[in-house]
This record gives sequence, structure tokens and C-alpha cells, in this order.
Amino acid sequence: MIYKFYNYIYHIIQLPVVLGNQWRSTETINCMQNRKLRKIVKQAYDQVTYYKELFDSLNLKPSDIQSKNDLQKIPILTKDLIRKNYPGKILAKNKDLKRCSVRKTSGSSGNILEVVLDLSVTYQYHLQQFRQLIDIGYVPTDKIAYIRYSYPATNIALQKIGLFRRDHIQLTLNPWQQIEELLRIRPNIISAYPSVLYLLAKNVTKKEAEDLNLKFVLSNSELLYGYMRETIEGKFNCRVYDDYSCLEFSSIGFECRRQNLHVTSDNVIVEVVDEMGKLLPDGQEGRLIITALNNKAMPYLRYEIGDIGALSPEKCPCGRGFPIFKTLRGRCDDFLLMPDGSLLDPQTVVFQVETIPEVMEFQILQKKQNFLQINLVIGDSSDNEKVKIKAVSNLKRVISQGMDINIDIKEKLQRGSTGKIRSVISFVSRTG
Repeated sequence: MIYKFYNYIYHIIQLPVVLGNQWRSTETINCMQNRKLRKIVKQAYDQVTYYKELFDSLNLKPSDIQSKNDLQKIPILTKDLIRKNYPGKILAKNKDLKRCSVRKTSGSSGNILEVVLDLSVTYQYHLQQFRQLIDIGYVPTDKIAYIRYSYPATNIALQKIGLFRRDHIQLTLNPWQQIEELLRIRPNIISAYPSVLYLLAKNVTKKEAEDLNLKFVLSNSELLYGYMRETIEGKFNCRVYDDYSCLEFSSIGFECRRQNLHVTSDNVIVEVVDEMGKLLPDGQEGRLIITALNNKAMPYLRYEIGDIGALSPEKCPCGRGFPIFKTLRGRCDDFLLMPDGSLLDPQTVVFQVETIPEVMEFQILQKKQNFLQINLVIGDSSDNEKVKIKAVSNLKRVISQGMDINIDIKEKLQRGSTGKIRSVISFVSRTG
């Protein structure tokens, strides 16, 4: 308890530093990242068996990694490697698990991963979240409603005097029940997964949205598609701000008030590589490789997160020194492998289904290279067969010949253990 309290107070004192990091120059940010990188590499080599064995097998020393430019000397870390070496070889020997946060990823693709975070990392993530909130207009008297399975945070004394108020709405409630709860709670801000926000927007009435009078909406943990943002902003008449995060790293990116997605450069280093692992220049799309700069309990050096994206060569007009993403197009296994061997990006597939007015929610699963399973949730008064025919017709405009499509109408879609849902999942290897 004393350790946790000390950590909490220490990181509150660090708030001015966290707020200031984003406004540093590119050169200063690079120096900060390189300094953090050297520390985490030394920690990994000295305390984590996997990295010591890896470095020794390559005749590599921690001193060989002096900057981000040296990262490619380290092989890419995968989920399979983590599972193979967890817990004995991948956790730091000098860290007490009682002073760490142990979590499990949602396993939306069927691959659950256990993640161990330094408590200091969780506190830093709260500060980084607060940094984004301040920028987009949050004030301490605002009330945030979180729609998820578990409560987002413990109560703090300041909530009793109307500051930093948080309310929780169960994700297991249907959209109409969630709207009832929102009208009862009267929050200024809603925080939820994009799929949850989209369902709310599809079901909320104009009067209900006007009564809520939201300040803004926070989206996180799933890919926020353009059609989702447009629908949510249109129905609630406020802006949606996204957060690119996951359990392995906490914050990877956050949107500023201009809705550009900035890399959380004081927490991670982001590389973009091609299929052969070669580093790509800014502006070119490829596999995202992430290095955690702060988690000493379970260091992630050059971890393949499974997402596809690109960094922008442009600076954000907001003035932050943190770089921005040019694109973030979803997970590698969101891309469908066509019968002819070509890849179809998830946005193109999603557009064919989300534009059907009767469709409330959907999921596209590729279980074989020549077979798609489409699960739809549609309005009560909709003609099931008409909707199915329209969905098949739309999809056949973009998929190659030889692809069989099966469509099932569902009452609701199954979510992962954390409540996430992915619109497109392919279980097919790119090698066919």
C-alpha cells in the first residue's frame, strides 16, 4: 500500500513533465527516446533471460544499441515468442509481481496473451490520458461515463466534491438501456469502444442526443473507421477523439484537438517495416513495430503488434513535437486474402456492409481463402432476405472471383473478454 501511494504521489508530481514532453523539439524528443532506449535495453539484458540469450547468440551487447537507428540490430519480437518464453524467460528477475499489474489481452483473434506492467507504467498512462483530455477541452468538473465491462478506476476523494467524476455503464446492456443510463447519469463525455459508440449513435433519437448535449466523445482500443466517426459525430453533434492503445503498451497514440493521431513518443518508439522487415521511410505503409520505453517488468523491444500503418512526414499544425500517423488501417489479419492471392484492405470491405441502412452491427470472418462468413445484426422491421442479397451484391463488387459468402442474421455479436469487437478478421495465412 505504501509503495502504491508513493508511486501515485511521485507520478502526480511528474504531470508538468508529461505535459511538457509533447511540446519539445524533434531533436530533444529523439534525445529523450534514445536515453530511455539505452536504459530499457540494459534492463532487458541484465534482468530478462530471453534478451540475454538472444543478445549473446547474436554477439550483441547493450552498448551496441545507442539510438533508435540501432534498433534493427534486434530481431522482431512476436506473440508466439512471448508465449513460448512466458513467464520464466520474459519477465524481469528484479521485479516483484505484487508490485506489477498482470492483465490479459482480449484474444479477439483467438490468441490471448498475458501482459505484466510496471505499476509506474499504469500511472504514466493515466497522466498521458489526462494530457490528451486537457488538450481537447476537459475540465475537472466534467463527468465521464465509461461503457465497458469493468469499472475504469477506483473512486477518489475529489469525486465527492464534484471533481474528476466518473460513472460506469455495463457493456452487457443493450444500446437502448445504455442510452437510458446515459440520460440518467447526464455525463459531459462518453468513453467507449468505437463499435459501442456506433451502436449508440445508430439507436439514439435526435431529442435524446440533444438532451445529452455531450462535450465530446472518446474512442479507444478498436479501429475507429471513418464511417463510424461520421455517424457518431453527426448524431451526437460533437467531435470524436481517438486513442491508439493496447494492454501491451498502454498509450501508443492520441488525437489532438485537430484530430491528428500523434505518437506517444515519451512512451514508445514506432517503426514501420516492409514484409522483409526493412525499415520504411515516413509516408510509406507497412507493419508497425513498437518498442516500449518505460515497462521494466516485461520489456517489449521491437514487438510486432500486428497493425498496418504509416507515419507522416508532415508536422501537425497544433505545434506538438510528437510525430503523427499518416494512416492506421487495422491489423494484419484484418486484411482479407483473396482467392487470386491479392489482399483486400478492411476499410474497403467494411464500406460495402456499413452503407446498408438496415445493418446495425456486423462482423466479417474469413475462415478459408475462398470463404467469408458474414454475421449481421439488423433492425427489427428489416427484411432479412433483402438485406442478405444487398450485402452479397455489395461485397461481390470488391472481392475477386471464387469467394463463397455465407450470411447469418444474429440477435447480437459475441465480444471478447474485454468487450472489444473487430469488424473484419481473417484466420487465413498470407502464404495461403
